[in-house]
Amino acid sequence: MNNTSYTETQSPTLQAIFKTLEEQNELKARQRLPTIIFLCILIAFGIIGNITVLVVYSLKYRSSTFRTYILTLAIIDLLSCLIAMPVELVDNLYPLMFFVEAFCKGGRFLGYVFKIGSAFIILIMAAGRFKKICKPFSKPISAKQARILCVMAISVAILFAWPNAIIQGTRNHYLDGGIIGFDCSVDDRVKKTIYPFVYTVVLLAVYVFVFFVLVVLYTIIILKLHHHNKIEDKKHKINPRITKIMIAITVAFILSYLPDCILDANSTFNKGNTLPPTPIVLGTLPLLARAYFVNNVINPIIYFFGESKFRRIIKLSFTWLLSTLLNRRGEPAIQIKVSDTFGTDDKLMFTRKHTTSSTKSRATSNRISQLEIGKLDSGL
Repeated sequence: MNNTSYTETQSPTLQAIFKTLEEQNELKARQRLPTIIFLCILIAFGIIGNITVLVVYSLKYRSSTFRTYILTLAIIDLLSCLIAMPVELVDNLYPLMFFVEAFCKGGRFLGYVFKIGSAFIILIMAAGRFKKICKPFSKPISAKQARILCVMAISVAILFAWPNAIIQGTRNHYLDGGIIGFDCSVDDRVKKTIYPFVYTVVLLAVYVFVFFVLVVLYTIIILKLHHHNKIEDKKHKINPRITKIMIAITVAFILSYLPDCILDANSTFNKGNTLPPTPIVLGTLPLLARAYFVNNVINPIIYFFGESKFRRIIKLSFTWLLSTLLNRRGEPAIQIKVSDTFGTDDKLMFTRKHTTSSTKSRATSNRISQLEIGKLDSGL
């Protein structure tokens, strides 16, 4: 967003005006420093975490509906970290100098696709878990059907998100001294029409519907599990661990989306922000409006603490990497061998080479130990 080449070709008067715009932009960006730091942290952790999820679940887990949903969410979350979050970061770094309208429209459109798509995928997960637990004698959802449902969810998300390509755009800010700033928001061409209001109401209705259905489904699921005994769980192949992970994903989703929904409802029905423009408010509101991005970062953490197999693979991989870096000879002191296929026994072979020296001879001996990781639930 550097416009130095532009200002050098203008008259001194225009250069002074542009510098004034830069100064006002810098002042506004400083107010949003908490949001800028927040987004930078989320981008870094989100990229690392979601790539890790994609690698581990793609290579070390056999095909199942649970794996399909996890991989789909990871792809959406990773794209959000690579596309949607950087757009919002630029918007906060240049709150009065967002000149590239195509970048604004395209970024916000894709951002809403990922945002709405995550909501629908989580809803599909809840419906599948409800069917698995509350209707155990019905035909289970296959991995292929799960992939079809995920594609349908993304397609519906695109249908709900496409109006952003029209509604979002550069908006003029008329500042003191006749200076005009630009930010990525509701396009000036549609700002005074009814379309932004109608679209916001529709999205709020969608989120409220998703929240309500999720709460109802998981309430029924929890009550059903409470009445189940271990014999019934084993008979119907119900894995409470997977249910707990899904509940944690759902809770994180709802909590991260609520602030943005509340702020949208406030600005929509009250025709603008009703809070006083204090420094705390100006610094906090942009962050709360983007708190839903936490949903794109927190899932790997949930898997790490809730999935023993995922956690052990990460720990062993980290141990292998650390030992390799610390080995002076350049040879890995620890080798991890993972079975190529996970059939009936999902085993992770952890081979450790321990080299010892002897005063009697220079020969080395290797000691191998194996750790077996528990079986992964075959599906929902």
